[in-house]
Amino acid sequence: MPTPAPAPKAAPAPKRFTGAEDRKRDEVIGGMGKRISWTKVVTTMKEAGFPERTTKSARNRHLRLRAFGNPHARNRCRKCGAFQMGHVCGGREPKESEL
Repeated sequence: MPTPAPAPKAAPAPKRFTGAEDRKRDEVIGGMGKRISWTKVVTTMKEAGFPERTTKSARNRHLRLRAFGNPHARNRCRKCGAFQMGHVCGGREPKESEL
């Protein structure tokens, strides 16, 4: 009688990114120039004692944080840059408090 295959192992629970990890990642990326090697970023972060991440998760985190500070990110008016929720654009310039 054949031996049953072992049950697949559950994937480890994902760990949240910390502020220290974000700062270290920005430091590592800042030293790379225009072309970023995400494999090197992940390897350097692991060597610095941070949790092991996939290249995809490190890149996605970087892009999300970069887009958060972008005034032309999603949900913004293309003409004036104000948030679109409840917005009726008259083609005006955005106020400092709306950016």
